Amino acid sequence: MQVNLKDDVLLAKGIKKRTAWNRAGNKAKKKILETLCGWGREVQVNLKNDLLLAKVYDELTSWNIAAENGNKEILETLWCWVREMQVNFKDDLMLAKGFDGLTVWD
Repeated sequence: MQVNLKDDVLLAKGIKKRTAWNRAGNKAKKKILETLCGWGREVQVNLKNDLLLAKVYDELTSWNIAAENGNKEILETLWCWVREMQVNFKDDLMLAKGFDGLTVWD
């Protein structure tokens, strides 16, 4: 049996459409996020869209979840990657809304 590291592992979704990336961010596991990011680079995952801006069942990104949980260390880690990947900070992160219509500011 052959496993596709990108689709079957890194981008595999479980309960509530969450990937390992989402779960690591939600649980404030910085080292795991760093490992997943490294593996994503190796298998050429679109880090910006498939990880940083990917939304879970409630339309939240890892950025939203880290802000909601008040996790400064994860926000700082994500911020480094946001700058590196040239994410549109204003529209894609600060003004992105979840299913409830709220942004990270609300």
